[in-house]
Order: sequence, then structure tokens, then C-alpha cells
Amino acid sequence: MSHKYVVAIVRPDRVAPLENELTQLGVGGVTLSRVKGFGEYKNFFSNDWLTAHTKLEFFVEDARVEALLAALMESACDVPGAGVAAVMPVESFQHLRSGSHPAPGAPIAAAEQPSPAPPSPSDRSTQPQGNEP
Repeated sequence: MSHKYVVAIVRPDRVAPLENELTQLGVGGVTLSRVKGFGEYKNFFSNDWLTAHTKLEFFVEDARVEALLAALMESACDVPGAGVAAVMPVESFQHLRSGSHPAPGAPIAAAEQPSPAPPSPSDRSTQPQGNEP
């Protein structure tokens, strides 16, 4: 199964409307970052040409790319600086801890799920310690 890496830069106010759409599309995960920059449309009315946007990053199956791009286009407003999107091929995708090659967004198998953290020192002080009175 082939996958793509999709990066989109959108206006911050467009992220919330995208959330439900992404869930309905079956997108298994997204990384959001606050970014500043400028492209074709600069803010000439400010000393700082940079404007705040949100960067969204996705790993999706090839079959879902067009639907994802359509959702991104639909969420964009019709103003300059509405955003951009790029689609790139993914040669390999693997979990760093286990080295497994799952489908991006797929649930982690039970064998791969992280083990529970050991109790902290404060937790140990409340547990019985053998033959204490």
C-alpha cells in the first residue's frame, strides 16, 4: 500500500472547521504547528511582513489524498493568503521503537503499545511494604 505526505499551510481560523471533516474522511492523524511566514501575499501594512498560519502534516494512503485535498480546498476562504498544500511520496514509514511498518494512522497493535510507566516514588510510599504493622 502506497502513502503520501501532505503538508498544508492554512489560516488558523480554518483549523476548527477542518477537524470534523478530517474525522469523517478517516484521517488517522495530523500534526499541527504554529508557523509564521509570507508567500505571494505579504502584509505590506505592517513593519513585520510575516503572518501567523497553521501547518498541518498528514501521512495518508494514496486513495485518501484527493478527498483530503478537497477538504482542505473547501475549508479555505476566498481571500489572498488562504494557504497552500503539497503532496510528496513516502518511501518508508515505520515506528521508531519497534521498527514495524504499519499503515499511517493505523492503531498500534497490542504488542507495540507502550508498557505502563513504573510507579513514581510518591506512588510507592502509599503501597504496603511487606510486614509493616
